[in-house]
Amino acid sequence: MKKVLSASLIALLVLSSCSALQGTSSTSNAASAPVAAAASTSSDGVAAGRALNALYKQYKADGKYDYTNLNNALNTIQLLQSCQGLKTNAKNSTYWKNFATGLILGSNNLVTTQTSGTITNSLSNMISNVDTEKLKSAETNTLEAIGTAKQTASSISNILSLFK
Repeated sequence: MKKVLSASLIALLVLSSCSALQGTSSTSNAASAPVAAAASTSSDGVAAGRALNALYKQYKADGKYDYTNLNNALNTIQLLQSCQGLKTNAKNSTYWKNFATGLILGSNNLVTTQTSGTITNSLSNMISNVDTEKLKSAETNTLEAIGTAKQTASSISNILSLFK
């Protein structure tokens, strides 16, 4: 049973990673966004925005953030992996601005220009409390993914509640 869950997680992660990677480069957004905006977009921000959008859709459907939902756990891992740069670029305002721009694009405007600063700060606070080394093992371990999702459940719920 554990092997089946792990295999399922790996398959879902690979599929979600492939779909998350499609269109995450700044050049692939050029057709749907002005060239200047595309040039200053972070692929990490786009991936984080997509994960946030998926988490929010499920949040709306369930009325809460359910970290035991495998899709939520996978989207949480994707979100956390995408936010690692916020931790390592804490004082790089250009990185943060580009991340926020990508966040808006990736979330399909769920995150707006007005809320992008608050959301980016919340994501930064959340990732600062996560052992990013555990994220590597969460990619291949269902229990680790759910554990990480549980650890961040309060932060994610707070962020998702900002979109109401």
